[in-house]
Amino acid sequence: MTTTLSCRDVERLIIASEDRELSMGKRHLLEDHLRGCGRCKDFAADRTIIREEIAAVRWPTLPDTLDRRTRRMLLESGPAPRPAAVPAWVLVAMAVIAIGTALWLAVSLADVTPDMTLADLPVAGLAAIFIIIQNALMLLFAPIVLRTFRARRGASEST
Repeated sequence: MTTTLSCRDVERLIIASEDRELSMGKRHLLEDHLRGCGRCKDFAADRTIIREEIAAVRWPTLPDTLDRRTRRMLLESGPAPRPAAVPAWVLVAMAVIAIGTALWLAVSLADVTPDMTLADLPVAGLAAIFIIIQNALMLLFAPIVLRTFRARRGASEST
């Protein structure tokens, strides 16, 4: 049984071989493909050049005085402030709304079948879909709203 690799598979094997040793079978498949494919051979050569160039770069080192000074300043400033907790009433309100919405959706969408289109849905079904979209958007934007709320509260407390 002969196994052939696509060029995409060969590229993945070339990249994988940079981090770990390939099995004997994969190495033979890779070598066989590279003998017959100029594109993959060029890809392997480019990856070798990139690795050599990166290895030749003389990376800057952090001066010891800067490191010590930064660590001392961090220790002196104390622990990082914790973000303000979400008020309990907000969590309770969100839980009540989620449970109420789930119950309402279960009742509203009970008679919906997979072959129905939007035009076939009753008004309650359309409202249920609207609520689903609304909740999805709320979940998407909730972190932004909470972050803004916390930032404004932090700014007003510091002044």
